[in-house]
Amino acid sequence: MRRNLYTLITLLLLSSIVSCTPLAPANSVTSIINSAIFVSDSGKTIQAMYRDNDTVTLTFANGSKEVLDLAVSASGARYIAGTHEWWEHQGEASYSVDDKLIFTGKRQR
Repeated sequence: MRRNLYTLITLLLLSSIVSCTPLAPANSVTSIINSAIFVSDSGKTIQAMYRDNDTVTLTFANGSKEVLDLAVSASGARYIAGTHEWWEHQGEASYSVDDKLIFTGKRQR
């Protein structure tokens, strides 16, 4: 009986310790490894900030931002978030939503 009580107490203590352990480091900071502005033929712009955690943050002309995750690509750099896709290859980029092309532009020098 006493052994069962000790086992139960030990399991309760371990489960409370595990449930309090953070899943990710509290100070996880990402760095920008590259940044570029892409300009369409009509003059629209999108700023892309590539980070070391395999994400890109897109900043649109209206100030809104979107974070996309690195995805598999045959060539270039492809990032997705749901049905949103950013694809950059050799200084040109495209942005689409639901497979509809929203933006194409060239990297500003």
